Amino acid sequence: MTEYEFDVALSHAEEDLDEVLPVVEELRSRGVKVFHSTERKAEMWGLNLVEYFSDAFTNRARYVLLFTSQHYVDMWSTFQRRAALGRAVEENTEYVLPVRIDDTQFPGLSPHVGYLDMEVHPPGTIAEAVVQKLAQHRAEFTPSTPITPKTVAALVREKPKGWEYLLYATVVAQGLAELQQKYREHFLRYSPRNGVVEHGNGIGLIRDRNVLLGEIIKVAVDSVFTTETQEAAFGKYGEVGDADRIVHLGELFVRTFDEILEWARRIHGTSYASDTARAAARVQARFADRQLEAMHEVAQNLSEVADTLVERLTAGDRIEITVPLVFEVEPELELEFKAALDRLSR
Repeated sequence: MTEYEFDVALSHAEEDLDEVLPVVEELRSRGVKVFHSTERKAEMWGLNLVEYFSDAFTNRARYVLLFTSQHYVDMWSTFQRRAALGRAVEENTEYVLPVRIDDTQFPGLSPHVGYLDMEVHPPGTIAEAVVQKLAQHRAEFTPSTPITPKTVAALVREKPKGWEYLLYATVVAQGLAELQQKYREHFLRYSPRNGVVEHGNGIGLIRDRNVLLGEIIKVAVDSVFTTETQEAAFGKYGEVGDADRIVHLGELFVRTFDEILEWARRIHGTSYASDTARAAARVQARFADRQLEAMHEVAQNLSEVADTLVERLTAGDRIEITVPLVFEVEPELELEFKAALDRLSR
């Protein structure tokens, strides 16, 4: 873990100093090491300020707390912003922590970056959010962190706000990343041959597959992703979760996703002597589309929320863990499937 001289560097317009100083006081009262240029006049005396600020924001501070406002347009604050954003792009990390002083739209920041708002969040709340970011960093746990007993133990030890959600999102994101090729191949309607050959009309096999897919979904709904199992893992609202159960539940999400993928791959990988049987089977394989898309979207949303977890929780958002089990067949697809079965029965 990279060591920094300061936990956070502040960047703001001179006109906004009175707004920023209470945040500085709250940060220091929580033991946060702060770089604030207004307090370092002697240190800056006679130096090349371009190089000075570039070093301060790029190398000396773990985070930059960037206060955006209508005044944040003067030369030095603009340079500070560019130095901070340059490192954020280079490292692809949540290095810049923006705080709105007013509603001025600020260029250069991704629309996906989470903001705090001084019109809503008092200085103490902003300072506490920084403390939570630092706790998450000390755990060295991000959505790209390998899931091992050691990394999970570090996360549980630091317990940054929302650590349960971060752990679950990471397990799911990493698991589905390993299945991306299979997921893409499903929508290409491709699977390597599996050695199974269907010589008849395939109606019996089709019926068996319908039962199997229904059972996969039923077990997930009735046994795995229930309110009770989720509460056992994450705890009731406001309670601490159970790390082992969270990891297990995330793995079951991935396993269910893979089981549905494999169900469809077996259909695509089977060889059919009859073109009519092949066509009906290919329609059946599309029954998995909606469920796979819904679960894939949930995994993407989990990762996006995890990236701005502290900001969302600080803003008062209640983070819900839900697993969409939407086993439904679109009416058009159902009609297409019935027509294919009718052709098989002739």
